[in-house]
Amino acid sequence: MAERGLSWIGASWTAPRPRIVPRVVSAHYCERLPWGPTGRIVYRRWVLDYARSDCGLARVGSSRSQWWRREPRMAHLYPPGTPYWEDVSALRGPIREAYVIFDGGLEAGLRRLLNPRGRFGRIADPAGQLDSPLREMAQAGQTLGEDGFWQAQAALARIFDLLAGAAPQADGTFVLPPVRPASPSTKGVVEVAEKFFRAHLAEKVTLAGVARQLGMSVSSFAHQYAAEAGQSPMAALAARRIELAKSLLLRGLKMETVARQTGFFDAFHFSKAFKRHCGLSPSSFRASCLK
Repeated sequence: MAERGLSWIGASWTAPRPRIVPRVVSAHYCERLPWGPTGRIVYRRWVLDYARSDCGLARVGSSRSQWWRREPRMAHLYPPGTPYWEDVSALRGPIREAYVIFDGGLEAGLRRLLNPRGRFGRIADPAGQLDSPLREMAQAGQTLGEDGFWQAQAALARIFDLLAGAAPQADGTFVLPPVRPASPSTKGVVEVAEKFFRAHLAEKVTLAGVARQLGMSVSSFAHQYAAEAGQSPMAALAARRIELAKSLLLRGLKMETVARQTGFFDAFHFSKAFKRHCGLSPSSFRASCLK
């Protein structure tokens, strides 16, 4: 829905699901104009309140508690029954925030994120990793209603996974770890290497050169490729070259031309490799196929 020209998406899932714990209950992703200090806010469920921009101040537990700055990419985690107050009156807006209400925070291991003195948790998210799953939850509810529950539930699980990696800091806050480039999976290694092979069949290819393309050591690349493909990378490259050579031979190209286009030194080396791989010479292969 829209509020004073700004965006507000989200929904609540009200269908009874008593055996699902943890469970998403409500999710919202919004951009709104600031209003003055709120009164006492308290939920009987867990709340993760995420500041996507400067969201002013919040105090927790008592109306006499200190004010905490709700900085961009800072999440506040409130356990059930925790009172808190917000004040965005000093902001000229708009402000952007997201929040999810859910059951099962203890089962998800969130107790460790709570500051015993403040009765809540502060989690810094420098890379903005919480933004995407929070938006997905709200969008699932907005577009699908009750049918979007499982999409939202999956996004909640991703949030729990991120929070599980949060590291404590000296000031009592927690920080999500930085995003690390994903190292290629075993299957990914084969796929990337095969693509490289196909693009360089006519060129000199070394094991070190392919490993460098994947950002891996020669040893790691060779072991991962062999574990997935069941053969060494260079054996796979040779097989791709021979398959290409068969096609070129059947098209009537001369032996020297085939050798150049498949990465062999000359016709002699090509013929020797072809016979070792196929059990017959290139000319015998062509003759047997064209009879």
